[in-house]
Amino acid sequence: MSDSSDSEDSTYQPSPALPSNSSCTASAPPPCACAYLQALQGRIRAGSYATTGGDYLEAIFTHREAFFAFPQGHRGCAIGFSDLAHDLEGRCQLQQAQEQEQEQQQYQQGLRRRADWDGDNEAAAAFRHEAWVIANAF
Repeated sequence: MSDSSDSEDSTYQPSPALPSNSSCTASAPPPCACAYLQALQGRIRAGSYATTGGDYLEAIFTHREAFFAFPQGHRGCAIGFSDLAHDLEGRCQLQQAQEQEQEQQQYQQGLRRRADWDGDNEAAAAFRHEAWVIANAF
């Protein structure tokens, strides 16, 4: 008695490749936050977002209102808040490095202390906490 699997062609056939006009690219990952957090991240990366005045708290509360109004639209915002915290921590490290270099070479152009970034550590901690809150809401 012959097994039917013996007569079948059991060679592996890979699925066809994606067409060349496919819009999938590996160069840029999809955004992991709502438009509000993406705009905030753009301002932080451009250096135009001050944390000294506590604006980050207003951003958190504004986002919470949008989140509670439509939670499904904010599934990736925990990652978005973590990214914001990471950017602020990097900016804080940059400022610390600039201050150290400024001690060594006073008056070097472009290495002045940014007083409007003094709250970066507190803002980063608040954004990390908000990421935790959002992640635990799902």
